[in-house]
Amino acid sequence: RQIKEAAETLKKYKDGKSNYDRTIIENEQWYKLRHWEYIRRNPGKNGDPNRGIEPTSAWTLNTIMNKHADAIDNFPEPVVLPRERGDVDTAKTLSDVLPVILDRNNFKSVYSDNWWEKLKHGTAIYGVFWNHEKENGLGDIDIKAIDLLKIYWEPGKTEIQDSKNLFIIELADADDLAATFPGADKKKFGQSITVAEYIHDENIDTSDKVLVVDWYYKKRVGGRVVLHYAKFCGAALLYATENDPELRERGLYDHGLYPVVVDRLFPEKDAPIGFG
Repeated sequence: RQIKEAAETLKKYKDGKSNYDRTIIENEQWYKLRHWEYIRRNPGKNGDPNRGIEPTSAWTLNTIMNKHADAIDNFPEPVVLPRERGDVDTAKTLSDVLPVILDRNNFKSVYSDNWWEKLKHGTAIYGVFWNHEKENGLGDIDIKAIDLLKIYWEPGKTEIQDSKNLFIIELADADDLAATFPGADKKKFGQSITVAEYIHDENIDTSDKVLVVDWYYKKRVGGRVVLHYAKFCGAALLYATENDPELRERGLYDHGLYPVVVDRLFPEKDAPIGFG
């Protein structure tokens, strides 16, 4: 029942974001100098020398390339400052540790990829997760660029952390998913939703793929906010922190925040995203 309700909420969030999703797809076409597919001019009158001419200027592309080069030239490095005298040693240690974490995550590449997104679409989203498989099972921080077409939040919220739910969607192979979660019922893997897709020159076949939803949601327990997480595909529940004895009361992350950071270029009203 809860998974069904979550899927209905996701559909509402998806409907609320549909205009932005269309804009993202169109922005990609503009970036590839295919904007005349969207702004077809009315044909000129007979004898007009410009009739039927559709110039394709690379001005927008060149501007984006130059701004991206500026961003890479000014690649930031973390410097942690102490809040008080007793924090001096800790701040120094963190200033030494954080660059190593970023380096192991190949953060400069993630940063570069997200700057393309930020310039084209006005928004870049970083996912900051805990990966249990890293370091031979010890676990470590995972930093990823999140596709704007695959994340959904509550419409009308200015800050993404204020959203009641957050959904991140990925395509997965059904057989691999069943092997990773052996207790899941593969018969329930049916598609309950669809997502917007980019326009590709090549034919990408996703007929053997299924949509997997990472559902993050917040609950207030005893005066504090607890972040919970569930993973489902169609009607099949794959995992839920509320079913995990170790995380049922504690939640997924102690900070109680969605594990995403939104980086906007030019902010928009009543939305966590911006424009490029």
